Amino acid sequence: MKQLILVVISILLTTSNNFGQNQAQIEKVSDSLFLRHSFQFNIAGLGFERYGIAYELRLSEHHALFVQGGGSFPFISEEKEYGFGLHYKFYLQAVSNAKFLWLFESAYRNTFVDFNVRYMNLDGIHKDANFKYDAFFTGVGLGQTYVWESGFTMSYWLGYGPPIGAEFKWQDSVPEDGNSWAKMYKNSSGLDFGLTIGYSF
Repeated sequence: MKQLILVVISILLTTSNNFGQNQAQIEKVSDSLFLRHSFQFNIAGLGFERYGIAYELRLSEHHALFVQGGGSFPFISEEKEYGFGLHYKFYLQAVSNAKFLWLFESAYRNTFVDFNVRYMNLDGIHKDANFKYDAFFTGVGLGQTYVWESGFTMSYWLGYGPPIGAEFKWQDSVPEDGNSWAKMYKNSSGLDFGLTIGYSF
């Protein structure tokens, strides 16, 4: 699955690069590029049978709101999960003609700081033991967004927010490492990471 994701990204980046404008046309990043809507699909969780769909509203050159929802794939994942999050992004100064992986030239790249509130609800499985977990999170993160002239958009980020009001409960039986594993899971559940591909307009 992970190799398939890398192949898909490479194909999309190569295709998008062919639609880029000439150097003279993108010497300076226009302010109009920042006033965009963006629909994105989070592929970071595909290897874990998870998906995410997001919408981003770029309010100005430096400010954006990002809303994401997702969960486990029905009929595929044995676990049942859903969640959502509201993110505020502060974008630093854009870099024009930036290259992703030093190979694929984009119209511009932005580094951003992310502040977010998130929620997750999970019916999970550990060593054949079922458990329920739900929690809110408030966190921060760092990431980068690349936008091509064709509208193709790629973004990635990494952040963390400690769980708030977390409830973890074993349903039928408790495995030998149940207590320590539950504590570890609560702490790690606040990890927030993403890799999205999408279209901006």
